[in-house]
Amino acid sequence: MTTTYHTNGRVKWSLGTAYHDNGRTAFSLGTAYHDNGRTAFSLGTAYHDNGRTAFSLGTAYHDNGRTAFSLGTAYHDNGRTAFSLGTFYDEYGRVVNNKSFSIALGKGIQMQIIPTIKITVYGRKIN
Repeated sequence: MTTTYHTNGRVKWSLGTAYHDNGRTAFSLGTAYHDNGRTAFSLGTAYHDNGRTAFSLGTAYHDNGRTAFSLGTAYHDNGRTAFSLGTFYDEYGRVVNNKSFSIALGKGIQMQIIPTIKITVYGRKIN
């Protein structure tokens, strides 16, 4: 694996470890961290950078505490449906032609919910 760099010249990925542009570890040995040092993903549970749970036991949550995904339905952070019964909706309730639904957990860390749960750190899947 080649070493990649942030625009400020700091290492982004090297030897299986990811770093934030502030130099803090973003991912190492199966655990992801936010740029503020808080845990982002560990042992199957994901957390937002504000410390709130983002994913646990099959349910996902937005950083404001609202449900993002439960029992096959995804929701926007304003509470409106984002995905249900094979149809995607924008934050205003209009049908859109999307293929996936994701939420940001913090800088550089993304959680895709639909079509599958996938967490990425600076673009690389970690779970």
